[in-house]
Amino acid sequence: MKDWFSVDKEGLRALQKGKSKTFVINELVQNAWDENIKHCIVKMMYDDAKSKITISVEDDNPTGFADITHSYTLFADTYKRRDPTKRGRFNLGEKQVIAICDSAVVSTTKGTIIFDDSGRTEVPDEKRDAGSIITVTFDGTKKDFAELEQHIYKLLPPTDITFTVNGIAIKPKKVFRKVKAKLLTEVLKDDSMQRTQRNTMVHVVEHDADIKSHLYEMGIPIMPIETPWHLDVQQKIPLNADRESVRPAFVQDVYAEVLNEVHDVISDEQASDGWVREATKDDRIKKDAVETVLKKRFGDNICSKNPFDPNANDNAMANGYNVIGGSQMSKEEWDKIKEYGLIPSSSELFGTKGLKEAKPVPASGGLQSFGKFCQKCAREFQGNSINVKFVDTPGTNTRADYGGRTLRFNLALIPKSFFNKITSENINLLIHEIAHEKGQHTQESYHREITRLAGAFTMKALNDPGFFTLEET
Repeated sequence: MKDWFSVDKEGLRALQKGKSKTFVINELVQNAWDENIKHCIVKMMYDDAKSKITISVEDDNPTGFADITHSYTLFADTYKRRDPTKRGRFNLGEKQVIAICDSAVVSTTKGTIIFDDSGRTEVPDEKRDAGSIITVTFDGTKKDFAELEQHIYKLLPPTDITFTVNGIAIKPKKVFRKVKAKLLTEVLKDDSMQRTQRNTMVHVVEHDADIKSHLYEMGIPIMPIETPWHLDVQQKIPLNADRESVRPAFVQDVYAEVLNEVHDVISDEQASDGWVREATKDDRIKKDAVETVLKKRFGDNICSKNPFDPNANDNAMANGYNVIGGSQMSKEEWDKIKEYGLIPSSSELFGTKGLKEAKPVPASGGLQSFGKFCQKCAREFQGNSINVKFVDTPGTNTRADYGGRTLRFNLALIPKSFFNKITSENINLLIHEIAHEKGQHTQESYHREITRLAGAFTMKALNDPGFFTLEET
């Protein structure tokens, strides 16, 4: 009986054209790392005369290949499909490697298979006592070889094996944090590869500043990412057959899980990085992580801008608050902030509604005297006749306000003793408020009026110091 399918080597070879040859290293090394080994030895050589690249990967697995026919059988069943902690799943990668080669030799405890111009030759008597070695030779330029040399040092070897490249031992990178996470993976279940959530670890791995960060699948680089560290997921990542594509939603989940654990160490500048903003959109992000990010991006005193309450926005800025507009964050970021109740609006903190509905306080004694002094200053320095009122409004941060030629002081925030004599503090507050005759805090006209009043008050104090006394009532 003939098999249903046969594979055209040249057709499979053509599918690999245009791909970076780094997949050769990924496939051969991951096959070794998935086995019960203590040593993995890689040798790479470039033949300048023939423009050929030769790579061999050797391991010391005591039993060698479980099934040597898998070296040439596409999509054969493999135990790796059932184990999410193994990198292999399709039983395709080494066939893609062999397809681009001029020659390849697979030697293991079960025998040797040679792939060359004459086809496939099986030599069952040529066996190794232990372990396997795969040697492949294919066309390549010096640039291709340089890329392969650079790529192999991106691999993150497991800590329990010795990994050498051309005689040089590659030391494992330092793991900065180990993050527990429940992430999507894929395993064989009920005769089909199924995606499922599974508890795993994500290793946050330090690296040199000049190296681009990558997302890894158990030490094998998958794609560049924006984090300050490599992120190495310790289980199968849902990928396409070429192991080059990761869904953005999966990457965002990883970002969120990592940010939940490292938000304490990111810098103020890093808090605005793209990966952080992606993480704060995710359903997995925790309140304390979002809160930390907000403080590092915008400072401790923050509120959201209310476009319908410009006075509150202005007062917030005047009191040292960073007023955040809607365009400064995405809708998803705002949704998460609102869900956790992390940013009050400018109106909540500095809205004028509280003073307008405040309980009036009768002005007598020191209050009445200071009120008359404020009216005298407004006439002298601005030519205005103003009203001065005292109110009691505990539910606001507003100490005083000015508008419609009315100056109001909030006694819920200012003690009555504040008004008993003329001081630099109450002169400062008086100038701050009556300068609003010319504009709001963020307007240049307001700041010009403040400096003008400061000069006028100073000259008056020098020429007529008796002006700065309170009338007895």
